[in-house]
Amino acid sequence: MAAKKTVKKIKVHRVRKVLHVGIDLVKAPWTGTLVKAMPINVENHGPHTDDSTASVLQLYRPEFPRLQERAGPGPMNRMARVMRNYELVITHGDRAFPAAMGHTLFGQALNLPPLVHYYHRVGEVPKGWWTRFRHRLGLARTPLVIVPTEAAARSVTADWNVPGQRIRILPPVFPKPKGGANIPRLMKRDGEKWLGLCAADAIAYLDQIVSAMIEMDNAWHMVVFGSAEETNHVRAAFDAKDIVDRLHVTDRFHGPGAVAALFDLALLDGSDGHIPSDMPALMAAGVPVIALAPDGLGELLPEESRSMRISPGADLASRLYELAQDDGLLTRSGKANAAFADRHNDPAPHLSALAQVLGLMSLQDR
Repeated sequence: MAAKKTVKKIKVHRVRKVLHVGIDLVKAPWTGTLVKAMPINVENHGPHTDDSTASVLQLYRPEFPRLQERAGPGPMNRMARVMRNYELVITHGDRAFPAAMGHTLFGQALNLPPLVHYYHRVGEVPKGWWTRFRHRLGLARTPLVIVPTEAAARSVTADWNVPGQRIRILPPVFPKPKGGANIPRLMKRDGEKWLGLCAADAIAYLDQIVSAMIEMDNAWHMVVFGSAEETNHVRAAFDAKDIVDRLHVTDRFHGPGAVAALFDLALLDGSDGHIPSDMPALMAAGVPVIALAPDGLGELLPEESRSMRISPGADLASRLYELAQDDGLLTRSGKANAAFADRHNDPAPHLSALAQVLGLMSLQDR
């Protein structure tokens, strides 16, 4: 008699349609890291006009009103109506706030799914009575607001009246380190040390950066990322001080994070209160970073690196020169940054928070 065959049951997961609003892979690349981490049964949709972003993240692209900072009730109502087709809506950053507000204003009438808002600033929320009024109204019924730091959580609660039980503190998902980086037409020679930064940041602090580079060891070279129009300003300033041979420019990437492994140090501007876009990738690669930023950013730096956060308005030239000469600090900071990034590269806490909004243990639950 033939043995009875055991039929293995195939577990079928429910397909969940999730709408992402406000994805910006330049200003907040960790948003893309989160989308890619979604389980296979999640169908990600995003009203993104950038074909490359939609392709990279494999987004379905619904018709959606254009995001505008001062969107009125009409556009917000149209945004809300699109949300009816989804099981969960995620709004990413300030740019997507009008969609979050539309969800609050029309959510009950349209029986909308839950919405999770990601707030990207690290410290105090923007001031002003109008901003405060709009956010108090716009987030009044938002089930979950995810913030990156305790400092941001305190301010969102105090200034926007979002109850603490509706706030989760979760650092961004740090990427895995990448090796084998190179920049076309640029070669790092033996003995050179590369300082990386974006052209917009370089222009904002150009006099102080040039002053520091004059004093720094000749082994230090600066690599600036940006358009020709932007980098020409930097080139002219270096040329005027006869140190243009220590300047390299490229328009191939948005910033040093894309080729992080090449750098010995990076200078980042987070003075607007946002997480500098290149910071997670640079830290993952073990690069020490000097960050012009408010106190809250210190929560996203290991203890060994917190002295490299500089308050906006401080003497950047002196601090940049001092830090660049401290090889021991740079080594300790780089190693600590890599370890910190490694501890925060698991998307599980984010996915768990999103599932809980739906009353689930996991997004893969039926």
